[in-house]
Amino acid sequence: MVLALVWLCIVIIALTLLMMIGFGLRNAGSTLAGNKLGLAAFALPAVLFLVLYAVNSGDESAWQTAAVMTAIIMAGLGLVSLVIFGAKSLFS
Repeated sequence: MVLALVWLCIVIIALTLLMMIGFGLRNAGSTLAGNKLGLAAFALPAVLFLVLYAVNSGDESAWQTAAVMTAIIMAGLGLVSLVIFGAKSLFS
C-alpha cells in the first residue's frame, strides 16, 4: 500500500511539473516577445541547472545535486528580490 502511494505521489509531481513547463512555454512566446530581461529570467533556472550539472558531473548523483542546488539558489534569489523591491517601494 505504501509503495502504491509513493508512486502515486511521484506521478502527481511529474504531471504537475509537466503542466508548469507546458503553460510556461505557452505563455513565454506572447509575454516575452520583446522583453530580453524577461526572457533571461525565464531561462535562468535552466541555465543554472546546466551549469551546476556540469560542475558536479563527476558525482554519480550529479543531476540530483544540481536540481537541489538550483532550487535553493532560485528560492534565495526570489527572497532577495522580494526584499529589494519591497524596500524600494517602502522608501519611495
